[in-house]
Amino acid sequence: MVGIKGQVQQRGVERRREIVDAAIELFGVNGYAGTGVAAIAKKAGVTPSAVIHHFGSKENLLKAVLDEFDARAAARVSSKDLVTALLEDAEYTMAHKGLATLHTVLQAEHLARDDEITRRFRERNRMLRGHFAAQWGEAAAVELIAFLEGALTVWLLDPEQTDLKAMYARYLSSLQNGETGPTPPPRG
Repeated sequence: MVGIKGQVQQRGVERRREIVDAAIELFGVNGYAGTGVAAIAKKAGVTPSAVIHHFGSKENLLKAVLDEFDARAAARVSSKDLVTALLEDAEYTMAHKGLATLHTVLQAEHLARDDEITRRFRERNRMLRGHFAAQWGEAAAVELIAFLEGALTVWLLDPEQTDLKAMYARYLSSLQNGETGPTPPPRG
């Protein structure tokens, strides 16, 4: 009996993973608002009721998607120096365009809202900014966040003509050399 219960639990974990992976792909292409539970279920090879069974609601599935996105990002940057981690993250992003699109689309869809998803993006931004500020100071950290978000959008618009990793490398080199970063306020 115990073996069967363990197999059933393992299958449930696998099924949840399949649903989350399907949602990541579809939210990345169509956005959260443009993706229905039925489409996610079809992509995952389950019924819409199975999606609801595992997550309770589409919003809870979105939270699971964001948890997975953050877990993957954290795994990529843990125990590495910041520049290496960012360059490796650019390389990973280029190989997984759907995740980059997901981040950009979901963040844009929630900018005008004040809901849990918006707060998650805000907290993620503040956490990254704090992490970057520890190395380069607050003003450079804000600029770095702005660069990363902008570079991602430029790359997503034209990935065939834009080398994201090369953009990151040039900018990070300039930041490390003091060629970019905060400038003094204008006088006058």
